[in-house]
Amino acid sequence: MGKKDSKLPVYNPLRNINIYVVIFLISFLILLSYVFNPYEQKIGNEEISNEPNEIFEPGNYNILFAVTSTVGAIHQRRLLREAFFGIKNNLEPCMSQDGKVYYKFLIEPYKSVERGTLRDYTAELIEYDDIKEFPNLRNFQESILQWAQDLDKEDINYNYLVIINDKALINLEKLQQVLEESINGNVLTQTQKRNLFWGSFMTEGADDMAVILGRDAIAPILNSKDNIMVVNSNFTNMITQAFQYYQTNPSETELFLVNDDVGIVEFPNAVENVSIEKTIAVGRIFLEEDMRDLIEHLSIPKTFICNRQNDPNKLNIAIITSSFVYDNLCMLPAARMTGDNKRGYAQRNGYSFVGRSAEFSQQRYKKRKTVWGKFDAVEKVLPHYDWIFWLDMDTVIMNYNVTVEGLFEKFVGIVGGWEQFEKKHLIVARPVHDVMINAGVFMMRNSEWSRDFLRVAQSRRDLYLGHMYEQHAMWDLIRQPEWKPGTLYLDQDDRTFNTFPSRYIRGDFVVHYAPDGCPAKPIIDAIGKMKLLEINPNANISLTHKMDH
Repeated sequence: MGKKDSKLPVYNPLRNINIYVVIFLISFLILLSYVFNPYEQKIGNEEISNEPNEIFEPGNYNILFAVTSTVGAIHQRRLLREAFFGIKNNLEPCMSQDGKVYYKFLIEPYKSVERGTLRDYTAELIEYDDIKEFPNLRNFQESILQWAQDLDKEDINYNYLVIINDKALINLEKLQQVLEESINGNVLTQTQKRNLFWGSFMTEGADDMAVILGRDAIAPILNSKDNIMVVNSNFTNMITQAFQYYQTNPSETELFLVNDDVGIVEFPNAVENVSIEKTIAVGRIFLEEDMRDLIEHLSIPKTFICNRQNDPNKLNIAIITSSFVYDNLCMLPAARMTGDNKRGYAQRNGYSFVGRSAEFSQQRYKKRKTVWGKFDAVEKVLPHYDWIFWLDMDTVIMNYNVTVEGLFEKFVGIVGGWEQFEKKHLIVARPVHDVMINAGVFMMRNSEWSRDFLRVAQSRRDLYLGHMYEQHAMWDLIRQPEWKPGTLYLDQDDRTFNTFPSRYIRGDFVVHYAPDGCPAKPIIDAIGKMKLLEINPNANISLTHKMDH
């Protein structure tokens, strides 16, 4: 040990007084700053605010979040939906994004796709209303910026555009906090926020991991695409080329440029090497296990895009359909259109829209005809709602003004009052001249009766591979004494909700193309005429029912 100093300290009373005075003055100055300017600072003549730019209402968002992807990356999109938004399935879909973030997956242009992938991708398009395609094979980034700029025509406004690819992760909550406070220690003015041009643009092959643009930065980048010189020909992305040019020629732009290789990083192959404190986005993550580990390592929180508000005075109703395209791809040209037709009806009337394909795919393992997936799907979805309204894929809703609640009023009159209607759990029709019910359209109440009914119907193994399948099982049950009282059986009914095209008259609700051949062409025709009726309700139309064979 070293020798101790034997000198005694000299006491100076002024020393403590000076310390007290300094502490008092600092505290006083801090207090003054909050009295006269509690939330805002100024740089030059412009205020810096730590408050969000706007109050968020439907159509107004802090972030437009675009995730670029390829047509075949279906599993990756499923992973990212869950990671970013907590969306594990579409059983209770978000019918309107009304949070701080509005998101879309942006699909790169493609020329050809393997048949199985195209079928699964079509199902995904029907089930999740979160995909935007860019069929034009021109510059993809230019198309993204043009799309983002044009969203105001759809009454979608935002403060920032955030672009990542589907091999990247970003902490959206942390990003928003940084944007409100400071970027790398720099507190931004409102003008700088609007003109923000932020990313990691100097690593070849990794310059598209994450790009953050203020809303006013998009137009200058688009307008300059033909006027700037390429600084480094190794970088081919349009946004990167613009950044590198303006960084070299800062006097030519008002964009606020931030190149960030600290907060936006390339994955270094071990999650332990990724800074929890500094990292906002990580790119070039190619293994699912790495992506899941990074989500946990960075504690990336879920950003909720929907504020679901269930009205206790309104029934919770789901419109359900099949999103499964059969192997012959017959319905492929019409599948998305008929899905959008039903989604539009649900949005108009405040219902959920649920398309399901997985339950149809699993029938191969159950060794029964694919159509039985209908009952599996209903069993899966029914517990989440008061009522479900099942519509086969080959149906078209022709009249959006007919509501489920309005039909219930009609049914109440048929059965003799609400008390009697409460005893009905299945509503199904037998069209004129048909030998049995048509199970392509029906309504079902969420009840113990319905659950038991479906379980019994599913046990009809003798119908798994033939004899009208699930329809015959339903038809047999509703005629039995145990199930007949709970069924509202609309006999010889072509008008209520199941009309064949040859019998259609203007005002009918649902047209059903129950074919011997492929109904894609007449369905597309019917949807076009339905849209015409939306514009001109008095238009004279007729529906073709000729099928392709």
